[in-house]
Amino acid sequence: MRLSLRVLPLALAVVAGGVLACGESRKEKLDREMAYANAGKKVDEAGNPIPEIPPDPTREALRPLLTELYSNKERLPDVLEADISADDGLNYSITPGVMSVVRVKKGLSKDDKAKAIVLGVAEADSWTFRKNARRDYGGLIEKIKYSYGDETKDKILRAYADLRLIAFFNSPEGAKAIGQLPAEVKGAIEAMKADYSEGRDKYWQKWMGVKMYARRTVGGDEPFRSVLRQISRDLGQEELPPRSFADSVDPPFKPWAAAIEADEKLLILLTNMKELKDRVEFLGETHTIWAQEGSALIPEKAKGVVIDKESGYGFFREDLGGGYNDLTFVFSAKLSGDALKRAFIHSLLFRQLLTDYQMLATAGGDFAKKGEDGGVDPNTSIVPDKYDPLYARCGGTAALDTMLVGYGTTFPLLAGITSKQKDSEKALTVAHKCIIEGAKGDIRIPPKDDEFDTEGPAPASRLAIYQMLARFEKFDVDTAALSGDKRMAEDDTIEEQEKLLKQLKAQAEAQKKEE
Repeated sequence: MRLSLRVLPLALAVVAGGVLACGESRKEKLDREMAYANAGKKVDEAGNPIPEIPPDPTREALRPLLTELYSNKERLPDVLEADISADDGLNYSITPGVMSVVRVKKGLSKDDKAKAIVLGVAEADSWTFRKNARRDYGGLIEKIKYSYGDETKDKILRAYADLRLIAFFNSPEGAKAIGQLPAEVKGAIEAMKADYSEGRDKYWQKWMGVKMYARRTVGGDEPFRSVLRQISRDLGQEELPPRSFADSVDPPFKPWAAAIEADEKLLILLTNMKELKDRVEFLGETHTIWAQEGSALIPEKAKGVVIDKESGYGFFREDLGGGYNDLTFVFSAKLSGDALKRAFIHSLLFRQLLTDYQMLATAGGDFAKKGEDGGVDPNTSIVPDKYDPLYARCGGTAALDTMLVGYGTTFPLLAGITSKQKDSEKALTVAHKCIIEGAKGDIRIPPKDDEFDTEGPAPASRLAIYQMLARFEKFDVDTAALSGDKRMAEDDTIEEQEKLLKQLKAQAEAQKKEE
């Protein structure tokens, strides 16, 4: 059987992803880990002694507040006055790491200096060591840099200070700390509190303006995870209560959900969660609801969902700031049996593709803007957030049809569901047209008379769907035969021919001797 050419670009994409993930050198990582081990000691990130920096008087006046704000209770960041540029509107800069130093602009008024120190320490707090962090913060920042560029990386770094201060100034700990400040700095900090309390929506919207998938990269881990959850509660955006997969579905879906949970291979196929910890987290806290119209499971804010006739369901999603979607799928009450099961399976694929970074990043080239020099601006080479559902819907249909062709008889749950497209190339073409139609006006469509166009309309989106569909195709490859370990019929034929050649050669040599 001929292997699909789709495997090659997918493999190249994986290799490329691995190269990007290695943007940070081993030395840089070791230096940072050494800094964690030496946190609170008078050594730099390489473990060498560092000169003492005299305590800054304003920092000392702010100490009652800073010790509550900064997570490392053993050591506050040193503060230095320096000649720094304020082109970005900030009166401070920091040396990142667990031994952070906050540099404030020379010549500031006492109030402005106090505010700059608080902001600098809040940003430096993101670099402190946290035992409950699953990944290294520096590694996350490197991933942001290589995936989205320096501009988005800087936004992420600066956003943490604002988010931390929103949470802090709206907490009892913040009010208590302000009450312990001396008069010389208390007025400036009370003004900051008013700004971050009364104008917190301004800072929250600034954070929400950062690319969704960049927020997701950092939002699921410390230091952002805890502060985002606290702010979400303060802003009245309550997260859905923790529900297991089994408890997140209406009665008609429960047998199907149980079958998926019991079959690990099917669960991985539908969710693309290859890591066991991810599957366990999903099954225990799903952050999604599957309900039919009129169900008590549907939250009030999702009751106005419009049902899509093609898929059989509508959906409501809420971005709570961490770059994740809390979803509610509402299915038509008219559906039942295999039609309802098809809609349910489609919604699972939709859910996964809605956050399929590889697919959306690959398709992003169709939306990229060109600069004055004619080159593509890499910061714009991403599918706009508003089109995520379009790619999930169109791609989900192609994925379902492709999966049914390859695995329709493999998994009992899929029995009774028919594929609308029996050919994967046809499914790809239909999905591509679906995306072009849905993103009309924004997606790249070359003029019909463009003699230099060789790729056709939206080539990046077609490639993205093409690569995505690879995991839903079933390849009946005999790996033993490929490795040469299994004896095939051809081997018998070759052996017979070799025997015949040897016989003919022996006869020829014997005849030559006789002559």
